[in-house]
Amino acid sequence: MKEYKVILGSSILDLEQQINEFLKMNWQLQGGVSVRYNRGVGNNEMFYAQAVVKI
Repeated sequence: MKEYKVILGSSILDLEQQINEFLKMNWQLQGGVSVRYNRGVGNNEMFYAQAVVKI
């Protein structure tokens, strides 16, 4: 059975570290990195996401 996860990071470095840990556990990247810019009143946060799969 195939497993699917979405890894979320609050920075590129955070996301890279998490992805590297999943890659060490034989997960594979699925697609590219998505970036979400949350722009609101007093809020300018960036979120990064990467899907991974394990077969």
